[in-house]
Amino acid sequence: MKITYIGLIILLSGISINTKGQNTNHHFIFDQFREATVLYKNQKRTHATLNYNKATEEMIYTSQEGKNMALYPIDQIDTVYFDKRKFVPVDNRFYEVLSRNKYTLYASYRCRMSIQAQNIGYGTSSTTAVDNISSLNTSGEIYQLKLPENYKAEPYVLYYIEVDNQLKKFTKAKELVKLFPDLKKEIALFIKKNRIKNDTESIVKIVDFISGL
Repeated sequence: MKITYIGLIILLSGISINTKGQNTNHHFIFDQFREATVLYKNQKRTHATLNYNKATEEMIYTSQEGKNMALYPIDQIDTVYFDKRKFVPVDNRFYEVLSRNKYTLYASYRCRMSIQAQNIGYGTSSTTAVDNISSLNTSGEIYQLKLPENYKAEPYVLYYIEVDNQLKKFTKAKELVKLFPDLKKEIALFIKKNRIKNDTESIVKIVDFISGL
């Protein structure tokens, strides 16, 4: 579900919902909706209770009617702040700004959806990838913190580093060698010395290192 910019300003004002105790199936960034500040490009600010849906790649809020809905249009939004965490619109989705030095690092949070089929006999069941989540969208269940029991979300992260005003995608620390071939030795040594893995904390650490070279 979408909503216009004018309607969004009206609905977001003063929204407060209680989601304590609700569980998530990993298709949202947070396990509950959180207080956030939406900064628009016209410098207006709105306070809202939001969460980011990795399946639809939308920022979600709850309307006054109690329906979970997506912020739209996002091209009028500059930044969404969750305390110290910042999310910016890129290509009709939101990226988190992880580091902003010589090179800016972003994270795009997504998830693969699959559906657990019913018992197909002999005590077994099958799992099928979900390429089209229109049924969940139509019912509105994709916007709920808890998915139906037969659905499974497998979250993953794509990283983007801004180089010469272009976003370069990578998923692993070692892939940065291809993006910075002139720094191959330095990057390889840093990865080995600091035991860099592919978690977000390590990715931030190595990008900050490259920014300092």
